[in-house]
Parts: sequence; structure tokens; C-alpha cells
Amino acid sequence: MAILILIGSIISFLAFRVFYFLGLPVPEVIAKGITSEFFVFYAFYCFFKNQDKSIAFTRYGIKMLCGLSLAVIADIAINLHIPAGISVFLVMQIFYILAYQEFKPFSFKNFALTVVMSIVFLAGDQLSPFFNLKTLFLPIAIYTFFLAGAAIKSLDAILLPNKRARIVPAASLIFLASDFVLQFTLGDICDLPFAADQVVNNVCHVLYYAAQFMLAHSLSEDFIEE
Repeated sequence: MAILILIGSIISFLAFRVFYFLGLPVPEVIAKGITSEFFVFYAFYCFFKNQDKSIAFTRYGIKMLCGLSLAVIADIAINLHIPAGISVFLVMQIFYILAYQEFKPFSFKNFALTVVMSIVFLAGDQLSPFFNLKTLFLPIAIYTFFLAGAAIKSLDAILLPNKRARIVPAASLIFLASDFVLQFTLGDICDLPFAADQVVNNVCHVLYYAAQFMLAHSLSEDFIEE
């Protein structure tokens, strides 16, 4: 069943990429919405198939399922140009952070590193000749803070004795990379003359779906308690 879900997601992603290449009128909201639903199906499948779960891992799984489900809603909202879309993505990151709380309580070190990473990213955008954030600076700054916070908090999984836990920080960092690439696809704030929009868009989606499927797969085995 898991293999079928993964194959279905890959076929869906590639099919819609081909449709766009051929210039067929397929709405992005349908293409991305359908493909995104696969990682949610996979997450629920992994979570409920995994019968031997500790209480801590169950809490982790429920929060992760909420975050992944919100990701689909956010995908649809963004592609329908609904302003609340970025807010839904922000809440998704909050659920990821809450899920990572099961590894280790949030600390001042986590907060400090999050602030530093956010400042570095935002300063890079402000100083880059390719970006003009304008009135979007504040919402992007807020989202960047929670995105960085999730990436930093996920690193606590490295300290867990079960090596399977390392899939979580790997996924979170790939998600961070996907959002970094995403900003180069936003024509209203970015002008990237040396790369085709469609190429950058495809790279962004590959990273995004890879990260979400890795987070979904993390629900397949309890790695929190030995």
C-alpha cells in the first residue's frame, strides 16, 4: 500500500509537469492539491499501521498529521490567491515545532539560534539585488522566524538514540531549502534573470514534496522511545 501511494504521488507530479510543458490548461490548484494529498494519505497510513507507539510518539504523530493536513489546505489557498494561505503555512510550522517538542523541550538556545538564522536570511534578501520585498517584508519576516524555528528545533532529533529519528531534521532542512528556492519564483518580489521560472519552480516542488513525504514516513516507526 505504501509503495502504491508513493508511486501514485510520483506519477501525479510528473503528469502535471508534462501537462504544463505541453501548455495544457490544468489549474495549478488542482495539480498541486491532488499531488499534496498523497503525502497526507501516506502519513495517515504510516501512523495507523504503526501499532506499537509510545505515548510521546503518539503525541508527535498527531501534531505531525495536523501540520501535514494544513499543508494541503495552504497549498490550495496559495494557488487560489487567498491571502490567508501564508498564515496557514505559518500554523503548519507551529504544529511541526510542537511535534518536535516531543524530542526535547524548547530552550533558550533554540530561540537564540532561530533569531540568528532569521536575521541572516532576511538580511540576505534585503541586500540581494534580486529581491524587493516592499510591503511583504513583515509577513515574510514572521513566516521566516517560524520556518527557521522548526528547522532549528528539528535538530534535537539528532540526539535521540534511534538513528531513524534523523529523517526528521533532514526533512526539515530540505523543507527550508524548498522555501528558499520558492522565493525565487515570486515574480512580484524577485527578478532572477539567469534561471527559467519553470526550472526553479520544479526544483522547489521536488524539494517540497520530498520533505513532506519524509515527515510522513517518520510516522512509520517509533523512534522516540527505545
